[in-house]
Amino acid sequence: MGQGRIAGALVAMALAPGAAVPAAAEVVRIEVRAQQDWAQGQVFGAGAYETVSGVAWYEIDPDAPDARDITDVRLAPRNARGRVEYHGPFLILRPKQAAKANGTAVFEVANRGGDQSNRILFHADRFDLTRPEATREVAHGPLFDRGYTFAWAGWQADLKAEEFGLTVPRAAVNGTARATSFLNVDGASGDVGSVRVGESCAADANDPGAVLRIQRRFDDPGTVVPRSAWRLARRDPGGIVVADRCAFVLDTPVKGPALATVTFRGDQPQVTGLGLAAVRDFAGWLRGHEIAGRAGPRTIIAYGYSQSARFLRDFLFRGFNRGPGGGRVFDGMLDSGAGAGRGSFDHRYARPGDAGNSVGSALRPVDLYPFADLPAADIAGRRQAGLLDRARRDGVVPKLFHILSSSEYWARAGSLMQATPDGRRALPQAAETRAYVFAGTNHAPRPALAFLAAETRIGYPYNDNADAFGAMPALTEAMRRWIVEDMTPPASQRPEVGETLVSPGALAFPRLPGVTVSTAPPPVWQLDFGARYRRDGIPAEPPRIGPRYTLLVPQVDTDGNEIGGWQGPRRSLPLGTYTAWNASDPDFAGFGILSGLSGALIPFPWDEADRVARGDPRRSVLERYGSREGYMRATEREIERQVAAGFLLPDERRWTRDAMLVNWTRGDALRLVWPRPGD
Repeated sequence: MGQGRIAGALVAMALAPGAAVPAAAEVVRIEVRAQQDWAQGQVFGAGAYETVSGVAWYEIDPDAPDARDITDVRLAPRNARGRVEYHGPFLILRPKQAAKANGTAVFEVANRGGDQSNRILFHADRFDLTRPEATREVAHGPLFDRGYTFAWAGWQADLKAEEFGLTVPRAAVNGTARATSFLNVDGASGDVGSVRVGESCAADANDPGAVLRIQRRFDDPGTVVPRSAWRLARRDPGGIVVADRCAFVLDTPVKGPALATVTFRGDQPQVTGLGLAAVRDFAGWLRGHEIAGRAGPRTIIAYGYSQSARFLRDFLFRGFNRGPGGGRVFDGMLDSGAGAGRGSFDHRYARPGDAGNSVGSALRPVDLYPFADLPAADIAGRRQAGLLDRARRDGVVPKLFHILSSSEYWARAGSLMQATPDGRRALPQAAETRAYVFAGTNHAPRPALAFLAAETRIGYPYNDNADAFGAMPALTEAMRRWIVEDMTPPASQRPEVGETLVSPGALAFPRLPGVTVSTAPPPVWQLDFGARYRRDGIPAEPPRIGPRYTLLVPQVDTDGNEIGGWQGPRRSLPLGTYTAWNASDPDFAGFGILSGLSGALIPFPWDEADRVARGDPRRSVLERYGSREGYMRATEREIERQVAAGFLLPDERRWTRDAMLVNWTRGDALRLVWPRPGD
């Protein structure tokens, strides 16, 4: 096909009068809208690649067992066959020559309509799920050399089709919804906020039953503002207050940082849980059908980062890895950057973008028990449940890699995956699971010098340690070989409870000049959304707050660098202290929120004289490595250690060597601005 297009080509069954009745849930039609060369025909080890893109059309029987976990699907409109319809985009990236494909697809769960594979699994100048033709060059593509196929399908209902979202119906119901807005924080005013929950707002701008509370902490019951003192309204550009179902205006501004929580009668909610069904059914369809003249892959590995990884955890917990025919959907899963949480993906008035208290998603159904793979007691000791219970009961447990940065302990309750809620005992690990924690890394590596930008409110240089990202291609290949070749992957690498995973009060962080250490991760409580939430996905709002979980964090050495988990090249050859926390924004102090997910890099002094002048207890760069040449000689040895351990592909030696040289150069530049002038 080359650069040609297939406009409107149908490559799956299109139902017509007299057609066989489809299964309870499935892809009923695939419309291929484009098939074209990718990256200007660049040739990899598996030859050139092409993209196939279009729209997938789905139907589901709302009364069938396959739909039982999708909230409000029975209240959605039905077609003439009594089924609920929805549709969304898809994209497939594959070798042009079928013989060069390795039979394995990486199905990435899109993150807010975008990918998290570029810069992690490969490095292209640009990659956009809605415009794959924009890619001009791939600088680094080890998985393309090996013939992997990549696939994506839209799943997020609060995104538009052009944003790679999923088009779903609304349920014919009105229920209680809750919206939250920070006031007097990060430029926000003290008297206006949003009353939008996903794509839903209040059903009536004059709702007499709406309640607005002002809170100073997440666990603060709040002060109720009289209904006469605020309105469901907004200010137009001229400052005039006009009725608006999606916003509120207070008559008197609140003073100081606060959280405004509004509960109200919402309009008809989207059936967001259909996103889980879309991923299940498209991935299942991909394996068993031909598309654009090519048979589907034999093996499918799911990959998700951050929000997308939490989606995969929810997918497993809710039993969606069992396809409509009863077989396994995903053979393996790479859940990266999720921590212990799941997400607001499948309940009434869901907000798929919410990520927990650590980033201000106030008391949402995100960090909910169970957290561990195997059955473990809840915080009250009354229940025994595990993340994999449904998958095990259905016989569809996948091979599973939990991949964590340090941020997943400091901001995503990661210790609850491996420790009891009181933090005293370690939990066993499932036979199908490995956990890889990368010491000294953070959720979102950023160039350290970016902290100087005027718009940031960060205290210390950003942590730019990308060790976890550098290992992802090797871990993907390890997963494939575990599934296809039964080759055992590297053993789990994570801090151990009571040894290298400790309470924040036991953290042995050194005293560093100009640095104040964060005292604890953001708080996480047991939340009770009521019996209807557990049974039907209809949460009671606001939730009832129970006991606070004990959260553990990785212990550190005399430099302040973490000693548990796997040490990648940057952590093994440090140029400073890498943390998963940074100086907290004082506006958020009452809520326990850390400053984003970027962490900090506190550079080592340059030489002995610099160390003495600063009063810094850490050895200097030159005392450690002698020179840039000494650092690069150590890098060569470290690269071989990473390859031997299975955390680096052999053909990535040069790429890693170049990255470490850049790391050294950035460290030189950072020392010119840290400490800040005048500190």
